[in-house]
Amino acid sequence: MLKDILQIIFPNLCINCHQTLVLNEKLLCLNCQLELPETQYHLMDENSIEKSLWGKIPFQRAFSFLYFNQEGITQKILHELKYKGNEDLAVLLGKIYGQRLKNSKAVEDIEGIMAIPLHPIKLRKRGYNQSQAFANGLAEVLEIPDYSSLLFRKKNTATQTQKSRLERWNNVKSVFGVKNAETIQNKHILVVDDVITTGATIESCVREIIEKSNCTLSIASIAHAA
Repeated sequence: MLKDILQIIFPNLCINCHQTLVLNEKLLCLNCQLELPETQYHLMDENSIEKSLWGKIPFQRAFSFLYFNQEGITQKILHELKYKGNEDLAVLLGKIYGQRLKNSKAVEDIEGIMAIPLHPIKLRKRGYNQSQAFANGLAEVLEIPDYSSLLFRKKNTATQTQKSRLERWNNVKSVFGVKNAETIQNKHILVVDDVITTGATIESCVREIIEKSNCTLSIASIAHAA
């Protein structure tokens, strides 16, 4: 009874269109979910993320859930994740994308997942890691173990926003570390980030994982800013 009264007084609203959510809708209404600018990269033989990473790092596949466009729904979603601490939204996106990927050849032999970590100082400030929350949703639907605890940041780097590709690379070069690397030896691991722009962060992280362990890596993200 109390829950119903509170729902009338303080209705749950869609984070995009701000319409009242109905039964079984959570955070994003069905209409807005249907309007998400999905890349469908996982269904392509090759895509723009993969092309941008060819020759730089060894990987099997790379894909992203959403296209990023200024002032679009993806930007609103990322703002919710980064500045409003909406961890539940990040998990929901992971579950939605997990359903898209579940029967795809792109993930048929994935054996584990690792989220790009935040430095402890930044994690305390933000309250949670959106890449980790997204990975949690993916892992749950894909039914794969999470090895994110093996990956850590050595340095608290500045934000990548407004940096050139060279500046982004210098900013994240040699900032990642891997512990207990034998845990993922010979496994196929999905490395997850929130947004892929130049790919500098992913490139640095993948290099470190490959150096420390003999595993196969694929890459996924919430959004791709081409």
